[in-house]
Amino acid sequence: MEQLWGDLQNVREPVVLDFAWTMPAFQALHEWSKEEVFEAIVQHRKTLESGPEGDEAAYPDLRTPEWEVLSSPAPPEPTDDFTLRRDQGECLAGFLADVAQAERLREVRALTGFTRLDAPPDLVTRAPLALDRSTWVPASEVRGEGIFLRIDLALMAIWEARARDSKVVREHMEAFKRFRTNRYSERLRTDFDPLYGWPEARYIALHTLSHLLIRTIALECGYSSASLSERIYSGLDQGGILIYTAVPDAEGTLGGLVSLAEPGPLTRIVQRALHDALRCSSDPLCAERLPEAPADFSHGAACHACLFVSETTCERGNRFLDRRFIVPVDDRFPPLTPS
Repeated sequence: MEQLWGDLQNVREPVVLDFAWTMPAFQALHEWSKEEVFEAIVQHRKTLESGPEGDEAAYPDLRTPEWEVLSSPAPPEPTDDFTLRRDQGECLAGFLADVAQAERLREVRALTGFTRLDAPPDLVTRAPLALDRSTWVPASEVRGEGIFLRIDLALMAIWEARARDSKVVREHMEAFKRFRTNRYSERLRTDFDPLYGWPEARYIALHTLSHLLIRTIALECGYSSASLSERIYSGLDQGGILIYTAVPDAEGTLGGLVSLAEPGPLTRIVQRALHDALRCSSDPLCAERLPEAPADFSHGAACHACLFVSETTCERGNRFLDRRFIVPVDDRFPPLTPS
């Protein structure tokens, strides 16, 4: 419906659909009956006319449907907006459970409102962009390519069981509580929960690995690190990273990023990223850093020399990063990868 809505929006009677059924633009709909297609047109029009439902302050869960598509054993049919391909060769068995090449993908960012003082994930009041109910919002669309990596969940579960009650995770959690307490305005809620939005240790590990790979990939793929973006999937039964291009001048795909997902280049990149993470030019200051009281920053062994990337690249503003979650920086924490 979305892809063909420019042609289907004028179909308001079944007879009109009968007339247009043989046109080449509608060949993709022939796997359904005319009755099913017409019902879908009616429902899609109602959805567009009614607008978004539910609490406008709530933020939709976009990552779950993204994860389901990216991790599905059977990729969807290729389109101009999204093409996913998997290589049959094994790569880093025991660490990576899946590697997929997004030869084409599209990212749309829409501005639907804004907040002041307090920001998501709190249930804050979102100010609208217009006084009345607007029929459109400003948005940007970029097309590019990407690499999707899925970490072995068995490895992740073993690591989480060892790391869950460690002093390092507790210090990160307490620092997050101090960060939230120091910055919350207390304007809107009396039941303030300082741990609301805590991403858990799994996110910190995946986020750190993503930054290590981005810094290494930027040296080989032809894109600058500021042209790359990340998407972390760390929910229940999830453990994946999407690294993709997201700049307006990267129309289509140049192939430099996708080509690095082949077994040979990817193995070399992951091994180099993990090796480089063992040492930082700011060590021992960087390696010894831990957000202990009264500090309220949200990173441990991480700095501009080893992990930080540009603001356009990181989805969390260079927070929730720590090299010791991935490699053995010191003996205070069990890393996700022993070497």
